[in-house]
Amino acid sequence: MSARRISSARAPEFGGRHRRPQLRGLSALGLLLAMVGSAVLFTPQVSAAAQTPESHHAEAPAGWAQAHDVAGFPGTSTSAPFNECPAIGYDASCGILIVVTNSGNQILQDPNNGAPGAITTPGTPTPYDENEDTLVGIVNESSKPVYALQLSGEQSGNDLFGFDGDGICTYGTDGGSTDDGGDLTPGTPVPGAGGYTGDSYCSVDQKLGAGAPNGPDPNGSDYQGPNNTFSNISADTTSGDVNFDSPIVPGGSSYFSLEESLESSDVAVTFGYWLVASDGGIFAYDAPYFGSMGGKPLHAPIVGIAADPQSGGYWEVASDGGLFAFNAPFFGSMGGKPLDAPIVGMVATPDGGGYWEVASDGGIFAFGDAGFYGSMGGRHLNKPIIGISCAPDGLGYYEVATDGGLFNFGPGTAFQGSMGGQPLNKPVVGIVSGSSGYQEVASDGGLFAFNAPFFGSPASTPLNNPVVGMAATPDGGGYWEVASDGGVFNYGDALFWGSLGATHLNAPVVGIAASNT
Repeated sequence: MSARRISSARAPEFGGRHRRPQLRGLSALGLLLAMVGSAVLFTPQVSAAAQTPESHHAEAPAGWAQAHDVAGFPGTSTSAPFNECPAIGYDASCGILIVVTNSGNQILQDPNNGAPGAITTPGTPTPYDENEDTLVGIVNESSKPVYALQLSGEQSGNDLFGFDGDGICTYGTDGGSTDDGGDLTPGTPVPGAGGYTGDSYCSVDQKLGAGAPNGPDPNGSDYQGPNNTFSNISADTTSGDVNFDSPIVPGGSSYFSLEESLESSDVAVTFGYWLVASDGGIFAYDAPYFGSMGGKPLHAPIVGIAADPQSGGYWEVASDGGLFAFNAPFFGSMGGKPLDAPIVGMVATPDGGGYWEVASDGGIFAFGDAGFYGSMGGRHLNKPIIGISCAPDGLGYYEVATDGGLFNFGPGTAFQGSMGGQPLNKPVVGIVSGSSGYQEVASDGGLFAFNAPFFGSPASTPLNNPVVGMAATPDGGGYWEVASDGGVFNYGDALFWGSLGATHLNAPVVGIAASNT
């Protein structure tokens, strides 16, 4: 049996997580974009004079922290002060805030989050320990639950997950940092008697942090918020996963802490991906695993995968139209129904309320809230259809043929050109579309962008096996190409989290889908 995910553990079973591999195919532009990371919004700053560092701390009454949470905590504010966090240590609120949306993520910062009397540095958030630890909030403004985040400080050189035993729990009631300024070294006491609203989730060892019997927890249990754990921490501790015990529902929020004194530009939210093989095996890279058809009987081979933007799960589709849902709703399929030509792919609606299946003759089959806007079914085609992508607003779709011919249907689509009728070294095997255009990909890795960004391709690189598909990052700032041996090539802000290249497979990889969690 091929190596595949058979449990809910996040790293592939065949060899674990590969954290600092060579970024295959990463162009200079792609590296620049990866360094830029998520969009950044700076909140207004008060004058430098008002933020001049103090040499001493003002006295604060006992119980200050609990009494001085910012208005609306626990809230969902995206303007400072960020009320997703309670007052903890020397912070009155979150230092940085991660905002999750359907179109990507922003990381915001508040340079004025210090508690009264805290030492501050003009223009930067105040660490909750006044030294080098950051209180982080998250708010979900997307339409789907957030199960996890992949965070990276690799480009900024920050060891976000280099936990050293002075997490926010050590500032909880009776915590090890509440009477000495943090890091278990003599210092100025935190305002009041320490403690923060809701700190009862912290265990005795979490509150002790570095002072616990076994010393600092490398997994950062004392840095946890009320609803998260950390996992898949890289060897250099610059990147890892923040997993939410209960998913953050749309409109919900939470908080946790990270190592180092961080600004918004120091942290990047990264995206993972799933690979699917023709036997239904799913291989998850920095993406949640919800099961697969691997090792189960199939009437026909799997030919594609699509991510559910609502639930965070995915669907597999077979050439007979059979559809298999994993942590995603089932709206119907063509499985068991007569087809004039085999199914070759599928795509979900933007809200996750439906999907389309497409056949090689151009026939379209709509399910759920996916509308039918026409198709190439029953019409003459020079070459068979090989892929489908959706209009940004869900009001239509694009079909692409192996000769690069492009057929658009629905008011949300626009024809921006195609490779149809133009010379190709190899056939087109897939398509993705974005806010203004689309990209076609060929089996030699060639990428053809039509009113859409070009971040690079492996077309000039010898390939061990042909490219079979591609997927775009949710923010449209990059894409991955995948080969039939599971080799992955990343461009733009699409990061490389691992691949199946050089790994024995029972069946070839046939597709890739991007995760937004």
